[in-house]
Amino acid sequence: MSFDEITRKTYCPFAKPSQMGPGITIATADIEKELTGHREVIADFFRTADERARDGMIVTFEDPSLGATLDALVNLTRRFYATLTDLFPSVYIPDDPQPDQRWYAMIEGELFFVVSFAPCYPDTSPRHTYGDQRTYFLLQPASTFERHAKAIDRQRVGINRAFAAVGRPYDARLANVENDMFKAVMPIAPIDRHIPWWSPEGAHGDAAEK
Repeated sequence: MSFDEITRKTYCPFAKPSQMGPGITIATADIEKELTGHREVIADFFRTADERARDGMIVTFEDPSLGATLDALVNLTRRFYATLTDLFPSVYIPDDPQPDQRWYAMIEGELFFVVSFAPCYPDTSPRHTYGDQRTYFLLQPASTFERHAKAIDRQRVGINRAFAAVGRPYDARLANVENDMFKAVMPIAPIDRHIPWWSPEGAHGDAAEK
């Protein structure tokens, strides 16, 4: 299994034709050290994403423990963003984020957000990895949505219905929250519950991960 195969199995019509930039692989649990070594690759991707019409880049975490449970994924997400704040001054994590506040991280002038796929997600989740024990972060620049805005708006309801029809629903209200921090980690159950990954408590108490 690979992220390309996960993409082929998705019901999102925009995933299959996406034009991806070069990905990076984090081989160990020392994500802070390894991410630092990939700083220039990440910077170059965001510097040129709009010009090259790139829709995203994949960060692959090979250590299976990093996404084995929802709590582990929350911890990975917090560590990932915290490392980016050290590497790029334009990335910041608010102390008290609110769902109606507009927030995106930004690198090299490009706003972006993160979509995670991890082994902790069951086959009822759109973030399911089909038995792959690796965790994937899809970094999506805002410019891709600006290019595809009309098509996305036109197909938004249909995409939601397609996922629900195969038993992998997501909560459209949560997906449309203004503040992207609230969407970085998808909940398992209930699906309308946002995951405060920026808090030390994180996903603590989410029974669906067990």
